[in-house]
Amino acid sequence: MNLERTAEFARPPLSAATLGTIRRMLVARLAPETLNPFDRTPEKEALLRRTIEAILDDPELDLEPAPGLVAAVEAVVCGLGPLQPLVEDSAVGDILVNAPDAIFVERSGRLEPTTIRLGSARELIEIAERIAALAGRELSVAHPIVDARMPDGSRVNAVIPPVGGPYLSIRKFNRLRLDLVPGGRHGRDWVSAGGLSAEMADFTARMVRAKANFLVAGETGAGKTTYLRSLTDLFDPAERVGVVEDTAELALENPNRFNLETIHPHDLVAGEAENRLLDVGDLVANALRMRPDRLVVGEIRLPREAFYTLQALHTGHDGSATTIHASSAEDALFRFELLARQSMRDLTVVDLRLYIARVFDLVVILRRLRTGLRVVRQVAALDGLTDAGTYRLSDVFTADHSRPGEPRFVRNEAWRPSARLAARIESEGERWS
Repeated sequence: MNLERTAEFARPPLSAATLGTIRRMLVARLAPETLNPFDRTPEKEALLRRTIEAILDDPELDLEPAPGLVAAVEAVVCGLGPLQPLVEDSAVGDILVNAPDAIFVERSGRLEPTTIRLGSARELIEIAERIAALAGRELSVAHPIVDARMPDGSRVNAVIPPVGGPYLSIRKFNRLRLDLVPGGRHGRDWVSAGGLSAEMADFTARMVRAKANFLVAGETGAGKTTYLRSLTDLFDPAERVGVVEDTAELALENPNRFNLETIHPHDLVAGEAENRLLDVGDLVANALRMRPDRLVVGEIRLPREAFYTLQALHTGHDGSATTIHASSAEDALFRFELLARQSMRDLTVVDLRLYIARVFDLVVILRRLRTGLRVVRQVAALDGLTDAGTYRLSDVFTADHSRPGEPRFVRNEAWRPSARLAARIESEGERWS
């Protein structure tokens, strides 16, 4: 980012009262979506600047609408000050403010410091308060933590004293779309990016068409959402896809789909929150009444979500997928089991594991490398339980990191699909080799 662009967002030499007057005049003249700093377009930017110029030209304010002052007022009054260029930078995924003079971003999967500085802790708190207000939340000593979703889908977490900080974390809405294989409509793909091999992509595509059920896992930022989008691009356009998410992030392009998103207490305008709160479990249960062919659950975090997802995938919704936080296929299944057990206490451990093993066909593990590259490090097939009552997992593909540079993807030539998966592959007219 060049110095001129950063300097453009210097704090304007205006009093707080004058800035407050300008803000009130902007709110009166423009729609809220135009003022949203997380969803700027060239058209909105031009309209915003024209309006600020007109306000600054008002004789009562006695100001000169110079371009530099217009840009500074825009950043402070309806933007995020010096942080606004980072919000607008499409290469930035996360913005992490540890202190006014310690601001980091994630670019291409790697964290790096920036040269951007805020004037003081008070300025950082003001920016955090502005963001909280945009989300209809209060950030104050009485409410020192805010975790909110912005209108564009970005996630914001702000912490102020006495809890700590002030700190600000912004996870921008991920708009990245990758085709599984080269030649797709998005112009970018996992194979060319080095995230998996052409053989893995071909296998995965055939398993999607064969309506295998996928459990996708990885740590935060490993690429689970992007990978899930890539899988859904392979669904038959004639199939009805039900999408259930805690926060709308997937933004699928399937023509015949419906999207359900949870309602949190802070989203409710009136009424008792506990009587109106809808979580992922509620929405999965309702999605079954909406005649989906395939079901996509954004992420499993809570026991009810695990329970209802198991119920849904066990009642004939083949070809479905969900994600969970874990670092290996074994850990992914164990975490899913741990959550589901809290809602299915009447089942023995072995019965619950057998239930899970009858639902998922493939467990895919993603990992973000130190270089920032996101790779599919493991594709494992689940084939029931062993005699000892543990999951019978077989690696189909693994990523070999023994050599320097990008990983080498290795196929397990001895793997054969289970009888259940083989029958599904055959019924859909696909092959596994």
